[in-house]
Amino acid sequence: MVRLEGAIFSQDRYYYLRPTPGEKVPIQILNFRRVFAAWSHKLKNTLYFEKAPEELEEEGLKRVREIVLLQVYDWFAGREGLVELTEPEFEQFMEVYEAFLRQSGEIQYSRQKKGRKNENFFELQESLCIIREVRKGLFSDKL
Repeated sequence: MVRLEGAIFSQDRYYYLRPTPGEKVPIQILNFRRVFAAWSHKLKNTLYFEKAPEELEEEGLKRVREIVLLQVYDWFAGREGLVELTEPEFEQFMEVYEAFLRQSGEIQYSRQKKGRKNENFFELQESLCIIREVRKGLFSDKL
């Protein structure tokens, strides 16, 4: 069993983004990684593994699943956070992220209620600023 530890996945350093349904939070993507997640009843916390844990009952782990762990910067809170994504949510995220890389703008994260569960949802808001081409020349000529 391998637990992801250290500065990258220190749970004291991160918090889980949980915007209320309908609220949109501007985020910046820092990193994403495929990992296995399991709930530890003893620690009352989700643990992340690089490989699937083999001895679930002995460790007291439940709900083992493969997820994509998205590390983001929350602009409203001013700190880094984690978002757990399922495979369909990750595909929707990648579509938005690829559009962001082509067009620029701002990625907004929200959660939508679907039945009993909340699903993660990402959308791209176009930038209000116009990006211009940089030209070489004297500053005094431009004034």
